[in-house]
Amino acid sequence: MFFDQMPELLDQCNLLHGHVCLLGDFNFHVDCPQDRSARKLLDLLSTYSLRQTVEEPTHKHGHTLDLVIERPSDGIHRVSEVTRALESDHFCVLIQFDMVLPSPVPVYRVVRNLRAIDRVGFQGDLSMELARFEDCSADQYNTALNAVLDKHAPASRRKVSSRKVTPWFGLLGDELLQAKKERRRAEREWKVSGLTVYEQLYRKAKNFVTFIVHKAKSMFYTTQIAQAKSSKELYHITNDLCARSSASLLPTVYPSASLPDVFSNYFVTKVEKLRDDLDSQPSVPHPLGTPFSGDPLASFTPVTESEVRKILTSSAPKTCDLDPIPTPLLFECLDVVLPTITKIVNDSLASGSFPDVHKTALVTPLLKKSTLDHNELKNFRPVSNLSFVSKIIEKVVLSQLSAHLTSNNLFNPLQSAYRSGHSTETALVKIVNDLLLALDKGKVAILTLLDLSAAFDTIDHGLLISRLEHVFGVSDSVLLWFSSYLSNRTQTVSINNSTSDPALLRYGVPQGSVLGPVLFVLYTTPLADIMASHSVLHHSYADDTQLQKSADLKSFDTLMHSMQECILDVKSWMTFNKLKLNDEKTEVMAASSPRMSTSIQLPESITIGNAVVPFSVSVKNLGVTLDSHLTMNAEVQNITRAVNFELRRIGSIHHYLSEEAALTLVSAFNRSRLDYCNALLYGCPQYLLNRLQKLQNNAARLVLRVRKSEHISPHLQALHWLPIESRIKYKIACLSYGALTQTGPAYLTDMTQTYTPGRTLRSSADTSILSTPRVNTKSFGERSFSVSAPLVWNSLPVTLRHSASSGSFRTGLKTHLFSLAYT
Repeated sequence: MFFDQMPELLDQCNLLHGHVCLLGDFNFHVDCPQDRSARKLLDLLSTYSLRQTVEEPTHKHGHTLDLVIERPSDGIHRVSEVTRALESDHFCVLIQFDMVLPSPVPVYRVVRNLRAIDRVGFQGDLSMELARFEDCSADQYNTALNAVLDKHAPASRRKVSSRKVTPWFGLLGDELLQAKKERRRAEREWKVSGLTVYEQLYRKAKNFVTFIVHKAKSMFYTTQIAQAKSSKELYHITNDLCARSSASLLPTVYPSASLPDVFSNYFVTKVEKLRDDLDSQPSVPHPLGTPFSGDPLASFTPVTESEVRKILTSSAPKTCDLDPIPTPLLFECLDVVLPTITKIVNDSLASGSFPDVHKTALVTPLLKKSTLDHNELKNFRPVSNLSFVSKIIEKVVLSQLSAHLTSNNLFNPLQSAYRSGHSTETALVKIVNDLLLALDKGKVAILTLLDLSAAFDTIDHGLLISRLEHVFGVSDSVLLWFSSYLSNRTQTVSINNSTSDPALLRYGVPQGSVLGPVLFVLYTTPLADIMASHSVLHHSYADDTQLQKSADLKSFDTLMHSMQECILDVKSWMTFNKLKLNDEKTEVMAASSPRMSTSIQLPESITIGNAVVPFSVSVKNLGVTLDSHLTMNAEVQNITRAVNFELRRIGSIHHYLSEEAALTLVSAFNRSRLDYCNALLYGCPQYLLNRLQKLQNNAARLVLRVRKSEHISPHLQALHWLPIESRIKYKIACLSYGALTQTGPAYLTDMTQTYTPGRTLRSSADTSILSTPRVNTKSFGERSFSVSAPLVWNSLPVTLRHSASSGSFRTGLKTHLFSLAYT
């Protein structure tokens, strides 16, 4: 295997720029000419013009096993010495490299000592500063807060050390320093004397240092994990523990000082080119949408301080560099600033204008995937940050806009993004349910996943305002407010405390904002009518749109033609509305039963615009991999791979963690992966569920340090973890409860029908029973949510089905399933 894989490594080395040096314990006796494996290795190196430069023995038995390999033309190093190591059976190979290290570039940051602020004095000065302005505007608010912060915590420019700080060192610092001194002293005495007694003393001192370090790390990371407030914080802590860098890579081919301007020009130019391309394409005019009829939203309702306080306290305390003071400090002074913030919000609503000071976004470039080339600008996405107060204004507007849209039934019922009770999981339940029912009837279904390029960035402001007015009933001062909100927005790229010049954004909705995604959803609402005109089922989640249509084998050609016509009409609408459909990244899959796939010759591709899109065996839709036979085998493989990866990571640091900390990490990473969209796994083959159950068992063994030979069920019961099959039923029952109480999506309610008896019985009928539709197959029909929901729901106790609230239902449901699983 080594000689099969080594040439692949050397092929990669040949493609690398600069010097190449391979180091390691190769475990070949290259000092023995008669050793066949060693000769084979040296011949292989010779074919790649590489040489091995270690000539002395590197092992206590006199063989040369540790090699240093380079190109003869490089000559960047020389082996200076091979010495006996203190404890290893291998020797220490000392190498001198001839290279010029670049001088370190000092990094300076602007910092403030926020901990030293006198909170009482700060709030008093802040109150006096805000009182100076009789009619405090958004600009004056920022000025006042900045002035008080500069007084109590003036900004200072400090040089930041490149040396990594050891955060856990301070816990046992003095004890650790003393232990290290004793270890160094014992090591020197052993080196000088060479006596066994001093070697034993050195080993004892070394082990004690290891014990102190382990103790300090355990204390620090256990505390960090216990205090983590989100999965994101846990992810960073785990990366730190596993020594995995989470720093974002930046291009190195540009001067660091000009990097913000380079990114700013690229992001703006990219959108400008997309718009120019869309403007140059011939397009057919499309109507704005179904005209609005009803009471328009002509003015906003002023909000009270209590309403603003509720929005503030429910918001995450995230801070942007555009904020005058850090958001956590703002929360401490909430009673002082609340009247001013409420006034700023109400002034914006009444005047129909959005404050100009809050129209700037601070953009940070983020590499899309760690495996992509960080020197290619196209591999970066702009991550926008907006000021905290601007998001408060947007949340107030969104609340009133949503109430208007809901009361007039203006939301697309098959758009699941940014709506209460809707999620990617409910969207996938609907999509897979339709596919399963189509296959249950012996049909072939085509699933098309559309992909948009820079979807939020190319929206035309004029079309959006017209659609808000004519389709969604927004008028007068509210319409003026949205026009002000979209106009004259700018963005500035910030990298390492350097910023670019502000760039004007002529198109699109603000990314990172509260209203931007909702405006995009409203902008694309007319697409539903186009797809319905072709009798094509659709579902959307933000800019992810799925098209689906099924037909009998005899009508497959007609099905293909109908899907192509629908996609062409969708593309025509998008071109007219300045949205770029990415033909090359659009995916198409034909779903059918295994028996049917052998009796039909599917075409290899489908034509979409100017692109020929091949049929895929599987597609990834909203984080779930669906295969063409809907077996969920590919999805279980992905779950297994992801969970095993996380278990290996946590297992590598398990010796630092307490049982409680390990349980927190395992619950955050692995059980969330096992539970995501597990409603789709109902009725899957038992061997797939067994694979997932094995993952849960391994997670429990990791948390509780249980041996492989021990029976796992008592330990799962001790952790109060439901088995995988019970977790699936739990999810289906929760979705059913939301459908029946109409707290979930309407499309789930449409899939669950209350059972109505044919005749009235003497005893009152149970109105909570669901009707189970008839299906043809167990492998498809019974797995659909339309069937699985009644089967699971009707098996629950009557008292549980009549729970008064979602919280009490979930608690009682888990208790019920737990008792069934472990009795």
